[in-house]
Amino acid sequence: MVTLGTAFEDLDNELESMLDMVSEALDLMEKDKKEEAMEVLADLEDALLDFLDYEEVEEEPEAVKIEEEPKKAAPKKPAAPKKAAAKPKKK
Repeated sequence: MVTLGTAFEDLDNELESMLDMVSEALDLMEKDKKEEAMEVLADLEDALLDFLDYEEVEEEPEAVKIEEEPKKAAPKKPAAPKKAAAKPKKK
């Protein structure tokens, strides 16, 4: 059984590791090493996807996507008759 303290420590370690990756990417960008920075950021993206338990899914081609049928507009209700504005009485 994992204790709450251990779980928080594991989360802290993972987030600290990701922060280190961000710092490394920023340092590489400052040194005009954009290719290396992009690799670090790609690794960071993978780490975040793993951390969040996400799976990358490729998008379907446009021709395969099912288009929703446009919803028919509900019939409009007739507008309520406008009441004449009450004129103030003159004294």
